[in-house]
Amino acid sequence: MKQPYNKQRPVQHRTEILFVLAILAGFCWVSAVGAAEVYTWKDQDGVTHFSDMPPESGNAQQIEVEEAYYPGSSGAYTDSAAGSSEPGTSGEDDNPMTENPQKLADQRREQLAEYRQEKKEAKAETDALCEQNRRLLERLEPARRVFYTNEQGEEVRMDDEQRVGLVEEAKDFIANNCK
Repeated sequence: MKQPYNKQRPVQHRTEILFVLAILAGFCWVSAVGAAEVYTWKDQDGVTHFSDMPPESGNAQQIEVEEAYYPGSSGAYTDSAAGSSEPGTSGEDDNPMTENPQKLADQRREQLAEYRQEKKEAKAETDALCEQNRRLLERLEPARRVFYTNEQGEEVRMDDEQRVGLVEEAKDFIANNCK
């Protein structure tokens, strides 16, 4: 038996098609909003430039890139854990570009000077420990009988196992940390 012709069926298909088209249009709009227009060109000196506006000469190539930095944010990528992920919602204090460039350069120089000083101090400490281990090795290695002063101020003979253990520790330290 044939079913009767349902006139609402074509309307239902059109509604489904329009719904799918609306969703696709939404995706296209979102991807277009998420991309930024960037122009690139080379000047007469051969320097490559990138800008959001084409040069006056008009000989630029337009490229599409995803936005990664929003003005007013503190980094290249928004940090959802630190606050809102919407552009422009972070405070002025978070933006390093609002500070004086000279101040930023001075801060960087101070950081580098501190790093170099810490590295220099660590090297001096390592050199002192190397020298201390070399002297200990010179004193312990050739001798069978090694005497040391204990906590009570008494002179005590070091047993061979303890002496061999200290020699091995000194050699390992020198091999791993000294030139």
